[in-house]
Amino acid sequence: MNKKIAIIGAGGHGKVIGEIALLNKYKAIDFFDDNIIGLDSKFPFPILGNCKVLVNNLKNYDDYFVAIGDNKIRYEKMNWLLKLKVSFVNLIHPRSTVSQYSTLSTGICIMANAAVNPGASIGEGAIINTSASIDHDCLIEDYAKISPGCSLSGKVKVGKLTTIGTGSSVHPGIVIGSNVKIGVGSSIFKNITDNTVFKK
Repeated sequence: MNKKIAIIGAGGHGKVIGEIALLNKYKAIDFFDDNIIGLDSKFPFPILGNCKVLVNNLKNYDDYFVAIGDNKIRYEKMNWLLKLKVSFVNLIHPRSTVSQYSTLSTGICIMANAAVNPGASIGEGAIINTSASIDHDCLIEDYAKISPGCSLSGKVKVGKLTTIGTGSSVHPGIVIGSNVKIGVGSSIFKNITDNTVFKK
């Protein structure tokens, strides 16, 4: 591949995304971040400046991605870029399993050892993190985050901007609303309404 990608977000999540881009054979992987001060000096990819610098260099890149773990900030940055009419991609780790019978929107990351099974639908800007399992016919709406080691049984719905905490399990057919935060290691047996903080 002879393409160049610009990625917003040079934090810990960005490191993982950068490596997935590397495994997807991008020729150049450049990062931009508005919080330049305090960034890891050993960040493994070039950090070329803030988002204003990116705007002045849009023509230099083929593809774009937002690598920010916070759902609302990821939403804001991605929508800002969408207004600039850039080309978003999905970054999918080669050691993940994504069914050809699933449906993916754009700006999605799917990390190592994650599984997305037939009939599942993954919304815009969603994160399917390391070793997460999305079973058949699940619906993960826009800008939701499924944290490492989560297990979603069949026909689960996860609303927009919702975070499922690390190692959580969700039983079949459960509906989780929008802007919900679910604590680490939770087991979800019942539906959860919008704007809820759920702790096991």
